[in-house]
Amino acid sequence: MTVPVQLVRTATNDVAGELTTETLIALAERQIGAIHVRGYYPVEIAAQVVDKAINHPQLGHYHKEHTSSVGRVYMPHIDTKWDPNLTAKYHDAALPAITEVRSMFHPYLAPIDRIRLELQELWPAGANLMRLRGRACFVGAFRVFQPDTSEFYPHNDAIDQETDAPEIEGVLNQLVANVYLQVPDEGGNLQLWLREPTPEETKTILEVEGLEASTVEEPVLEIHPEAGDLIIFSPRMLHAVTSGKGVHRVGAAAFIASKGRAEPLVFWS
Repeated sequence: MTVPVQLVRTATNDVAGELTTETLIALAERQIGAIHVRGYYPVEIAAQVVDKAINHPQLGHYHKEHTSSVGRVYMPHIDTKWDPNLTAKYHDAALPAITEVRSMFHPYLAPIDRIRLELQELWPAGANLMRLRGRACFVGAFRVFQPDTSEFYPHNDAIDQETDAPEIEGVLNQLVANVYLQVPDEGGNLQLWLREPTPEETKTILEVEGLEASTVEEPVLEIHPEAGDLIIFSPRMLHAVTSGKGVHRVGAAAFIASKGRAEPLVFWS
């Protein structure tokens, strides 16, 4: 059954303050710019996991020039680099990694598990774990930004730039959900341009995973999250993260693909 979108505001740069069926559909259909839920996850539980993420034995770094200073716990799909051996390694580790990340929050519900459950309930056709060529994907990666040095340059993310698996056919939009476990008081801001990159920008992003700030206009939105916040937006559009001061910026993240209201959402990292 199609769920009508009923919003007071419809400008694409609006930020919704609640996660509901209506705001989720509006975001997936690009009627709003982001969903930002303050205090989504208990900060006292988040704080217990921060050091575990920063010092995790599986903490590695993204493989491209402009993202190499940003840490991530467990391999994300983007780092399979179209390589069959790396792709097999990613899928082999997916379910054990989900279990291990979940155990880090035990006995409490992990933030990405909460997102998965709520989107399954809120989206008209439900939501499932992504499988590519029939193999389960990992979901629930931690992103660890070093103080003063780590940042994401303006870039975008698109699953069809990482795989040609048949399961991605029909994807209309891609979202990303971030739950913030620790954020510096200064910096660590999320910047959103609310537009997709040009073909020339896309070429640069694919090479080095980011554009020099001087080559793009000012972002349309800039959001400073706080620990415990949830932000969901479309990473197919340009976005960036500024460097933070003093402490690590740590969050848990999940990508979400939408094929329209009649199809289930799917999750991966």
